[in-house]
Amino acid sequence: MKRQGLLVCVVATFAIAVAACGGGGTGDAAVSIETLQAAASNSQAAESSRYTMDMTVDVAGEPVTITVDGVMAGDGKTGELKVSMPIVGELEERIVDGVIYMNLGSFPGAPAELDGKEWVKLDLEQLKQQDGVFGDLANQAESNSPKQGLEYLQGLSGDVQDLGQEDVGGRPATHYRATIDYAKVLDELPDASAQTRDALGKLGTVPADVWIDDRDRVVKMHLTIDGGALGLGAGTAELAMELSDFGVPVDVQAPPEDQTVDFSSLGSLDV
Repeated sequence: MKRQGLLVCVVATFAIAVAACGGGGTGDAAVSIETLQAAASNSQAAESSRYTMDMTVDVAGEPVTITVDGVMAGDGKTGELKVSMPIVGELEERIVDGVIYMNLGSFPGAPAELDGKEWVKLDLEQLKQQDGVFGDLANQAESNSPKQGLEYLQGLSGDVQDLGQEDVGGRPATHYRATIDYAKVLDELPDASAQTRDALGKLGTVPADVWIDDRDRVVKMHLTIDGGALGLGAGTAELAMELSDFGVPVDVQAPPEDQTVDFSSLGSLDV
């Protein structure tokens, strides 16, 4: 495996998060967009939560799903997650004080490219100081936090439909449908990179499904967007996220230093 292939794997892993239906009766809801936005804010305010994220995209006409399962502090600076990718398998990621560690030991050829080590270290603050792909990568990496995904719901607009009660993670929740205006999302993300702003600006308005529990928190969201706008090829991309165990303790340790390689030492992504 060439070094460039390993770098592509790292980028693909981070590209998933951004930023994540059921039945029931339809009809106008007795809630407003502001009610849904307040529920998103309530979820963001939690000290921590467990979450799952799925992204399904069309690849040569075949659906491919990447799944993330993890636990994250509310500020996104501490967490642990596992990423399941077709062909590659399962990758582990740890976030400690804003520094990201990725275990690529299961990726074919990775230990050899990493001098026999398994972990790649990414210091977001250092990467942000760099121009080009490295700086964009740092901003994309922060999207792994559920808080960032919930931020997109501040762009909700239009009429709200109440689709009735459903179970989410074994607990009752109310299913609502509205739309997200990504022009409004950009207003909520003043520090977004030029790459992120360009991608979101191309999305326009997209349908969004939101599930809210009896404590007025968003516990699930589902979006269907234009995959081409995100650089994912033709067709659509479906993003889904579920949240649970609000306030769960998050205790994550960095891997041994002698088992890590700094991402910036792997070479340029422009090759």
